[in-house]
Amino acid sequence: MINFLTDDRVSELADMVRNRFGLNFSSERWKDLRSAVVRFQREDSSFRTPAECLEYILSPNVGNNDLEQFINRLTIGETFFFRDTNALMVLEYEILRKLRDRGSGLNGAARIWSAACSTGEEPYTIAMICRRSGISAEIFGTDIDSKALIKAREGCYRKWSFRSEDTGFRDIFFRKVGSNSFILDSSIKRMVNLSRLNLMDASVPVTLQDMDVIFCRNVLMYFSSEGVRSVLDKLWNCLTPGGWLVATPSESGLLSSHGRFEPVNVGGVLLFRKTENYVPECQMGFDGFKFRGDSEIPVSSAAEQFDFNAQLESTPVDSDDFLFAEPEIPVHEVDSVLEPPVLPRAGNDGAALLKQAEQVWMQGDTFKAVSLYKEVVEHENPREIKAAAFLGIARIKADSGLADEAARWCVKALELDRVSPCAHFLLGQICFQQGDLGTALAHMRNAVFLDSEFIMAHFLLGNIYLEKNDSNGALRHFRISVQELEKMDQDESVPCSDNVTAGRLMEMVHLVQQQLVK
Repeated sequence: MINFLTDDRVSELADMVRNRFGLNFSSERWKDLRSAVVRFQREDSSFRTPAECLEYILSPNVGNNDLEQFINRLTIGETFFFRDTNALMVLEYEILRKLRDRGSGLNGAARIWSAACSTGEEPYTIAMICRRSGISAEIFGTDIDSKALIKAREGCYRKWSFRSEDTGFRDIFFRKVGSNSFILDSSIKRMVNLSRLNLMDASVPVTLQDMDVIFCRNVLMYFSSEGVRSVLDKLWNCLTPGGWLVATPSESGLLSSHGRFEPVNVGGVLLFRKTENYVPECQMGFDGFKFRGDSEIPVSSAAEQFDFNAQLESTPVDSDDFLFAEPEIPVHEVDSVLEPPVLPRAGNDGAALLKQAEQVWMQGDTFKAVSLYKEVVEHENPREIKAAAFLGIARIKADSGLADEAARWCVKALELDRVSPCAHFLLGQICFQQGDLGTALAHMRNAVFLDSEFIMAHFLLGNIYLEKNDSNGALRHFRISVQELEKMDQDESVPCSDNVTAGRLMEMVHLVQQQLVK
């Protein structure tokens, strides 16, 4: 039935969604649009066929509420409480505490906006941070998905929303109801003002002006290039001079290309500051930026950078033609950083514990998963089994934003298995995010040496070469990324990409390539 939706009409739908909502759906992702139409038709008995439903969506008579419900089926809100601990620590200790009683709000309150709050975990996390630090704050959460906002207002969450390893806050601010649900304390809910907002609207409500901090994470990558510029211009205008924008490292290239926000390394976390008359040193690339040496924000002892070189001897590399020790252990297939590691063949207690750790991790119980992984390494098990356990812990730490701890567990994994492409990639990714380009380059190149089809390793190598002003090296690895992406189903998530689809990553790579060849 989905095939009755013609390419011409789906193309019109893609144009409407892009022009009105800024969401980018290239032809490789039209399957998502068709699926959304079918789901909408099945849930609304007034339409006999998906084609009839599509005609209504495209008609000038479509109701705003119906269009809103359709858009809800196109957006994905993946979040959890206290996600990215390092960024939150920097926010609390280096920004909010220094804004105490000096913010832009009433009586000096800090004004904070979560610009894509989904089901509320992010703004409520910020509220809990402000509560425990005694910081007066005006907190706002907006999202285009009305159903997600309804859940946010209810404040009832299941275990999957507590995937951060530190869940002590759950015992303080939540009350358990039933076997797997938790209700947020009403005093925290009252700290957050929730409302629906399409970031592509012509104007932003006056209540969202004069912000000290704006969170806009895992959002920009889903907009068209025009949408990215429009949204970033709005966020710039909504920030007070010297205000901060918090995005993800994977979106930093889009911010660098925009060119108005100043990238600042604060305690090993990349943030973007509204600095008037800022002139970028480098606008090229995705994740390619210049850390300015005159940052006004010192590195906090609460978020010190990890000394990788002191822990693991990096491989000095000056070109892509280098030698690597012959592997002593077969190289495992690369798996996603956000998914459990690829497991060795089962057949002993260690392998069974690894599988059990994988299962509880996917259920959101990171504490138990780490405990099981540690049990593996504390008993007699083969080196590859222990290495997989160390890497499992590293991924959990990285997923929780604990970069320093993740790096230490990666080092342990590499001590046992020097030919693990996953461990080299994860450690290289952490080094790159913290500005250690030399070590990042060595580990990322080791990763592609061990697995020449490792898409995200090639992608990040392109970013590293951009940072080193080596456009030829960057283009080489971006080209390889595209070649490997073309082999994938465009709706499939790219391993190690934080659930970015092959089609979307291809669009972002093409955008950077176009900038490089101008």
